[in-house]
Amino acid sequence: MEYFDLIAKRQSIRKYKEEPLPREDVEKILDAARLSPSGKNLQNWRFFVLDTKANIDALCEIIQGKNEEIAGKIAQTDEESGARFRKFCKNFTLFIKDAPVIILTMAKDYLPSGYQELKLSGATKEELDDLAYKPNPGMQNIGSAMEHMALAATNLGYGSCWLTSANYAGAEIKEFIKEKTGFDKEEYFFTCMLSLGVPADTEHKSPKRKELADIAYFVD
Repeated sequence: MEYFDLIAKRQSIRKYKEEPLPREDVEKILDAARLSPSGKNLQNWRFFVLDTKANIDALCEIIQGKNEEIAGKIAQTDEESGARFRKFCKNFTLFIKDAPVIILTMAKDYLPSGYQELKLSGATKEELDDLAYKPNPGMQNIGSAMEHMALAATNLGYGSCWLTSANYAGAEIKEFIKEKTGFDKEEYFFTCMLSLGVPADTEHKSPKRKELADIAYFVD
């Protein structure tokens, strides 16, 4: 597929056919992430593949349980907000229950170039945080890897959806990964997930994008 056609074709797909994905295709998608750029070549990512219904159902139960815990506390003083949070989870996260594959992504931070030097120069905490956390180069690495996987999936004929909507259950998801795999590195934390599958529908409408003139500036 021609590259710019591939970019245009990639969309967030939330409905999938009940078809398993060949392991070799999932490995190709993961390999695309492996080849993505990262600051200082840190490669601060780890990917955990769920491709059984039992594991995906267990993940959804964890997310739904955390959502209910939060929504229940909110509803004690604001029932409408609590109900709205439950609905958000149902519509924008739990659709993953029907995906044949979920890739959970863990990451670790790294300090950007100049951080230690800025600190030694006597910079304030606010100045240091502006360098480390606002641009957040560690998360930029993850964004690159996720986009590589989404494009690779599109190129192979699959649909995907990149989600951060369950991050409020990040600690519970990290514990789930530990229980399932033994991965127990304190410095890593849950960042996002990617659902994968054969799209259930052939026609998809992309949301309207801003015009190039509204977002890009040539500096004279």
